[in-house]
Amino acid sequence: MALQLNPALDTAYIDQVYGDDPVILYMIFDAFLSDSLPRWHALHQALDQEDLKESASIVHGLKPSFTMTGLTGIRPKVELLEKAIKENSPADALMTMYKTISAELNSMIPILEQESERLKQL
Repeated sequence: MALQLNPALDTAYIDQVYGDDPVILYMIFDAFLSDSLPRWHALHQALDQEDLKESASIVHGLKPSFTMTGLTGIRPKVELLEKAIKENSPADALMTMYKTISAELNSMIPILEQESERLKQL
């Protein structure tokens, strides 16, 4: 049974890692929405306060969740943000990177929410 996921997600990666298991995929999506997304928003505050140590810690911990959720196109951008944080890039440059990634991420949130709800019903 193919899960017929939204093609905006990396369905090849998801199929390779999770197969046709709707339960595990629901748990992954739900965890991203309930845990990773609030931490992503906390990164905004850490960057705004120019707390580079906290920013680096948050972004490093979040990297795998983008891949696990099928947001593989966003992951390299998050890695570049982490690198820029570790290189002490100017605060405005870091915030610009964060906002660019956030815009892309925000377009994917409704998809993750819809897929999570749909998978929960399977």
